[in-house]
Amino acid sequence: MKQKRSIFIFVFLISSIFIFTSIKYAYAAEFKEIVNAHVGHYQPSGVSVMFEDVEINGTYAYVSDASLPGLRVISLADPSNPSLTASRTVTGENSYEIEIANDVAYLRVVDQDYDIVYFDISSPTSPIYKGLLDLGYARGFDASGTTFFVNNYTETISFDFSDVDSPVELDRLNLTEVVESLAFIDNYVYVCTATNQLKIVNATNPSNLNLISSFDLGEYYAQSYFVEGNVLYTSGLNSTRTVSPERTHRAHVKSIDISDKTNPSLLSDIFIDGINGVGIAIHDNKLFSGACAEGIVVIDITNSSSLQAIGFYDDYQDIYCEGDKHYAMYPKLYEDATLGNLLVFTSMGCGLNIISIDNLEFEPSIPGIPGFDVFLLVLTTTMCIFLMYKKLRKNLDSSESITKS
Repeated sequence: MKQKRSIFIFVFLISSIFIFTSIKYAYAAEFKEIVNAHVGHYQPSGVSVMFEDVEINGTYAYVSDASLPGLRVISLADPSNPSLTASRTVTGENSYEIEIANDVAYLRVVDQDYDIVYFDISSPTSPIYKGLLDLGYARGFDASGTTFFVNNYTETISFDFSDVDSPVELDRLNLTEVVESLAFIDNYVYVCTATNQLKIVNATNPSNLNLISSFDLGEYYAQSYFVEGNVLYTSGLNSTRTVSPERTHRAHVKSIDISDKTNPSLLSDIFIDGINGVGIAIHDNKLFSGACAEGIVVIDITNSSSLQAIGFYDDYQDIYCEGDKHYAMYPKLYEDATLGNLLVFTSMGCGLNIISIDNLEFEPSIPGIPGFDVFLLVLTTTMCIFLMYKKLRKNLDSSESITKS
């Protein structure tokens, strides 16, 4: 009787583990690879590039290429065959992020210190270098109309670029700690500090910036921002994971309720793998974020209180992206009259990639049932363990019988 009871308990425990693992993985397996989405790619022939960031203006993609360093203008007139329209170099070692507003392109550059250079791009075929904001520690920045915002050391600074030849400083807001990323959205500036504090600044009047709230993100740093309705979406990383291999698996996306901007609150948080979540684009209740080496991650935001990762596009599947050169970043939406809704993003050493995001096709699980492959693995393992147990139990019983004899 005791033997039957012990076997029953053993089988029950193993079965419980099996059921739990299968159900858990079946949910995770819904996170599938996007296939047959590739539309176009641009990378100069025979030239090593390091595409950092991209902005869309009209039918052109403006790319910050750290290998120049400087600006490349790429025509998207035919997204399946993008072509170089113009390029301009800047003085310095590297160029990083880019923002565009009112036919002015702003690039963050480094040459001993971090500054902002800006170009007149009213003629895409011939961008004209206009000047430099000599700041020293320029970090996150954004622009809207003729107003430009930038973080520098502990300050958020606003400028008037009505006259691109002679920009005027409007205001400086000292946030008392080093400020990093920045986004200007609907009259508010969103800033993340080096200590992971989300600051919301009222910039309705750019000449009078006012801090209205601060929200502790804990271990998480916000890199990019997007607002839809009363929800702020951020992508970024767990800043405590600084040593590999942890460092390469730390990217997150958060949704934050900002219906009351004086008192923001966390709605949901989801791990998306990758070294960082770089850039956010939203279309049809889907959020796209660049997870660097893990490609473009797609998240269902139908319910902002329960973010669900549903798939990813790995630029490794493109013949252009091999080895460790690819880092998918800064996805941007682009609508083509023929090809529909597209996503344009940089892949660093692999250049510029373009994919379709209409009617996303996901690679099916085997044989079409989420988690079926692992289901079979767990079932087989469980059966093997059970048979081994029965064999050992039989041998033990035989030994006991011989001993008693």
